[in-house]
Amino acid sequence: MHSTIKVKLNLLVALFTAAALCANGQVSQPEITTKLWEAIGGQDNWQQARYFMFSCTGGQKGSFVQGERRYLWDKQTGNCRFEGVTTDDETVIALFNIRTHEGTAYINGVQLNNPRVTEDIIKEAAEEFKRDAYLLFLPTALDGDQVSVKVGDEKLVGTQRFTMVNIKNPKTVFSASVAGQLYVDAQTGQIQKWRPNGSSNEFSVDGFKDIGGGLVLPTRFISSDTSASVTYPLAAALVNIEDQKFERP
Repeated sequence: MHSTIKVKLNLLVALFTAAALCANGQVSQPEITTKLWEAIGGQDNWQQARYFMFSCTGGQKGSFVQGERRYLWDKQTGNCRFEGVTTDDETVIALFNIRTHEGTAYINGVQLNNPRVTEDIIKEAAEEFKRDAYLLFLPTALDGDQVSVKVGDEKLVGTQRFTMVNIKNPKTVFSASVAGQLYVDAQTGQIQKWRPNGSSNEFSVDGFKDIGGGLVLPTRFISSDTSASVTYPLAAALVNIEDQKFERP
């Protein structure tokens, strides 16, 4: 008899706890994951999209280029075209695959014949791509079979209330590792802030833009360290890119 009463009491406590969590606005992991995907146009649209064109400025600590960097990316094959101006004021074009790091490089329109120099430039360009794709495609880091998403408590920042979401993905489709804490508007699913693990920087996220293909991505990441802020003047999902764009300058 006492055992039956204890079970009923435990059940009541569990129900009241669940009701309290809902009343406080906390959401489950499946709910927040669904919201995050809906905010950028849906997981199906992301998986179906293949070609992307984007450019970015800022956030250039340790970079071998200056000013705006420009990219064409085939998400399906991993082929990438990188264009920029080096710190020595030379125009550089690197045509490579983000997964294999194989390809060719051109300085001022002339193809490099030195394998070692070509390898170094492609390595640098691949690192630039990872850094720049990391933020633009941050909301898509939920994609993958190794991703971990944990919903934390709500947090009040100023007058805004956010759901804290810890995310970890060791291998995204854009070949970068993502780990950190998202500040998410639980109503819209939009990411409002991003705090990478192991970094003192915190990014305010805005500039959400319809890039085509039913996708909406953020294009402004304002850091607490202003030198780390990144903006994407151009961001577009394309129906097609000519193969030659990945083969010659």
